Amino acid sequence: MYRRMWVGVVVLLVSLVAASCGGGGKPSGEQPSGPSAGAAITVSEKEWSITFSTAALKAGPLKLTVKNDGSIEHNFIIKEANIEVDSIQPGQSKEVNVNLKPGTYTVMCNIAGHAEAGMQTSIKVQ
Repeated sequence: MYRRMWVGVVVLLVSLVAASCGGGGKPSGEQPSGPSAGAAITVSEKEWSITFSTAALKAGPLKLTVKNDGSIEHNFIIKEANIEVDSIQPGQSKEVNVNLKPGTYTVMCNIAGHAEAGMQTSIKVQ
């Protein structure tokens, strides 16, 4: 009886592992999905990180809502696009409309020491 139970447990575990590893990938050559041009994207800033609500951005006009989820003042810079949102206080959000071309952009908070502490990342726009 115990042997039959162990065989059942092993079969269940193997099935779960196989199910978690399978599919889900994109066929070769397919573009990653992401918000369409003109979409609203949320960006969270806090000590010491910048996080976008999506990892895949499409080229074109986008509305970014930058929220300071931290406890000290931050700002928001997209270096290669010359976008700068000054002084975002804790709990405050600011919106900025951007029109990004395909490429990789450096995003940061350039208040002294913040980028060096981790508030710098890059985003890829396709």
